[in-house]
Amino acid sequence: MRSVSILLLPLLWLGSACQSTGKIARDISWVNVNEAPDTWTAGPEGIVCTGKIQSTLRSAQVFGNYELEFECRRGPGSGDAAVILHAAELPSTGSAIPDGIRFGIGTEQEGFIPDKWNHYRIKSNSKAVQLSVNGGPATVISATEQRKGHITFSSGGVAYQVRNIRIKATSATAMEKKFRPLFNGDDLSQWEMKPGHAGHWTAGKGVIDYDGNSREKDKCLWSKKAFRDFVLVADVRLTRPPEMARTPVILPNGDNALNADGSNQEVEMLYNGDTGIYLRGESKSQVNIGNRYIGSGEIYGYRVDKRLPPEIRAGATPKIKADNPPGEWNRFVITMKGERVTVEVNGQTVIDNALLPDIPEQGPIALQDDHASDNRCQFANVYIMEIN
Repeated sequence: MRSVSILLLPLLWLGSACQSTGKIARDISWVNVNEAPDTWTAGPEGIVCTGKIQSTLRSAQVFGNYELEFECRRGPGSGDAAVILHAAELPSTGSAIPDGIRFGIGTEQEGFIPDKWNHYRIKSNSKAVQLSVNGGPATVISATEQRKGHITFSSGGVAYQVRNIRIKATSATAMEKKFRPLFNGDDLSQWEMKPGHAGHWTAGKGVIDYDGNSREKDKCLWSKKAFRDFVLVADVRLTRPPEMARTPVILPNGDNALNADGSNQEVEMLYNGDTGIYLRGESKSQVNIGNRYIGSGEIYGYRVDKRLPPEIRAGATPKIKADNPPGEWNRFVITMKGERVTVEVNGQTVIDNALLPDIPEQGPIALQDDHASDNRCQFANVYIMEIN
């Protein structure tokens, strides 16, 4: 895994009015969120963004009330560069950019002068955030829902520079970088690319794309590194056109519902393939992903293993269906501790601390395809936090 550079930018004082609080932020530490190579550099002279791919550079600290000033010069192009205030730690679902209060860097701001250094002034408090460019009229956005967060610069395919960053903050909390990327948005350097994967598992523009046609016997994409206990975040989208298909009805205890004649009950619903995420190197501990009757999140190998006690099979069965409609992005948060796993889908817990007996103590993670051809899917925002 590539190491991330965290660099300090010395900040100049904007006055002494807040010094009596003892909470003035003297430095901002910058974190390259997805560790994309050749996109961000930061140092005493300022920040340089090459605009190579869509990605973010954020403050290590979380800020609430503050005054921020900087100068910015934007290069040519129509990319979507921005400064995002009160930003979340990780990008939002299906995007390389986090939620927060966004101000564009460029001509969309009144008073911005192309190809010149422009002066930005931002004031943030518990009620609102306001920005003015080159002393022009202030743009004000309510901060009632997002009262604090990271200061983040986003790269949207355009080059720009930031210098003379100054901040006066009445509160700042240093936040350890918890999540590390398993995908930098640009290449598959952290994954085992077997010869038969070439041209089928591909990466770029913040997305891992799979066309369903790997020529390998094992079609899954495996991480180079093995993991023990962790929290894994991954956004997943099935990209095959949906069509109506029959799918079995699954009971809360993990069994198939049966008709009077003993055959499986089935319903017809939109289906566009499936995928999954293997935990600790085993297909049995697969977190299944697919918009079927049962919904995503089941630990398939444990749900269908009738040698296991009923409570274990029931625990591996989703309690609710939390999938978004076919073709939309879904965010998965998977917590693996010892022999226990919890799965959240789009913010809802579908598997709650389920017991997985005899799961290996550690192993790699896989993005799954072990089904028929044309099982197309995409992954984005793959981040992991290892737990000691």
